Amino acid sequence: MDLFDIFGITEEELKDEKKASAKPKKKEKKEKKEKKQGTNYKLPVSFCAGHLRQIFYDEAAGTWSEDTLKKNIRSTFRELAGIFFKISVMNVEEKEEGIETYIRPEIMYKEFTNEDKLEFPLEVTAGTESLWLDTKMSLDEIRALWVEAHPEYDGCRFQYDEIQKLLIPFMERNAPGGKKYTFPVTVGYLGIQETYGEEDFGVSEVTEAELQQKFASHYPEFSECGFAYIEEQNHLFPVMKSGQEEKDKSIAIPVEVRASGFSLTINPEDIQGKRSATLEEIREVLEGVYPEYTKDRTDMQYDQRHFVVPVLISSRKGLEIRPLNPGWKHEIIEDEYQDKWRVETTPFGVFRCNSSKKDQAAFQLSAHKIPRRILEDVIRIFKKTPALEHALQIFYDNSKDSYILFEPEQCVTRGSVKFKRDLQMEQKYILVMDIHSHGMYSAFFSSVDNEDEKGIRLYMVFGNLDRHTPGYALRVGVAGIFGEVALEDIFEGRSEA
Repeated sequence: MDLFDIFGITEEELKDEKKASAKPKKKEKKEKKEKKQGTNYKLPVSFCAGHLRQIFYDEAAGTWSEDTLKKNIRSTFRELAGIFFKISVMNVEEKEEGIETYIRPEIMYKEFTNEDKLEFPLEVTAGTESLWLDTKMSLDEIRALWVEAHPEYDGCRFQYDEIQKLLIPFMERNAPGGKKYTFPVTVGYLGIQETYGEEDFGVSEVTEAELQQKFASHYPEFSECGFAYIEEQNHLFPVMKSGQEEKDKSIAIPVEVRASGFSLTINPEDIQGKRSATLEEIREVLEGVYPEYTKDRTDMQYDQRHFVVPVLISSRKGLEIRPLNPGWKHEIIEDEYQDKWRVETTPFGVFRCNSSKKDQAAFQLSAHKIPRRILEDVIRIFKKTPALEHALQIFYDNSKDSYILFEPEQCVTRGSVKFKRDLQMEQKYILVMDIHSHGMYSAFFSSVDNEDEKGIRLYMVFGNLDRHTPGYALRVGVAGIFGEVALEDIFEGRSEA
């Protein structure tokens, strides 16, 4: 029995109504090419970089180009002469009288480790603070001397300017996300330090975000900063945004992981008793429960409200942020033969598979069946361009108990389809099924499909779309474990419509 026989779908029902299509307007050719303009900064400019601060004026000019501005910054501050940095403009609510532009640098420090290349005498410098060294010594010995004078630099690293024979100390962010700090707590370094007590916040503990906001009210360049934390001193060293990824950022434990339909709390006992962990360590715990979250497929994102969102990445399917939805339940059940069964209860149905044997994936629909008209629309859309592959998705609106057919943004060819996940759709509704076509080829799940389809949902593929009766295949997927599903168990037939 074929697809048409099951549902009584006729060719006439699939014929499209002809619609007049307006030709897109061609862009008018410009007679002259626009000359590329560089960024200009209106003077006076206030340069804000923590311990490095300067107001730049020029009576002969109202603006400076970025090159001119950087040249003046490098000549003013020796330690920036040999370091690459970018400039960004800050939106400062309360400007000082006469200041037109506020800027901060994004400094790309590069750690120096080859101490054999150090040439003595040399100078360690940070702003107006200096340490002269005439005798040859190791980086550890130099660090110890610098930290003795400036304890907040405990654990610092160095960049080396060979031309000026300068060692520039810098800190990297390592403060555990989500940690609460007791009082007194000090924020800052060198000449820009502030110590806060309970009277400043009216609470007994304070978060990193609250400390950042307080400190940035006086030093706005740190409005998007992170911190290095010196626990022995209860001291937070502000580190401006560097543009580098925070894969090694330490997160305070316990922490909640929020994914599609479940909330998993990572406790110290789950991670060898640690009180903090990196995003990768948290992902490894998550993978133990949900195998689809492998290292090469998952991007872990930390939210400042102290939870982690795992993002599944697919080379062919784009990315998917899996939102938290009510009505989901994750269970691991052991049967009488000691086999472990994974059961995922969703608002529209129940998925299950044998995790021990990695087989026997099955699905039981709990919501009403998907309307017949949606299946008709799927076939109609695919048959418009039977020579090309195509992709569609079916979502479930839990609030209205209804299904939505969605056509994602995609790039199609005769042999492949790559589509981009719509994050707003996947956050607002529940993804039930991914559907794609094989054009005029047979309907089957390829090895690429097997690698990409690691989620918990239904998957469907159509083929032979140039023929009167297209072929299809339908299956359930549970973290890369698959099982066949009967079409009539998912879609309404003619008698049910």
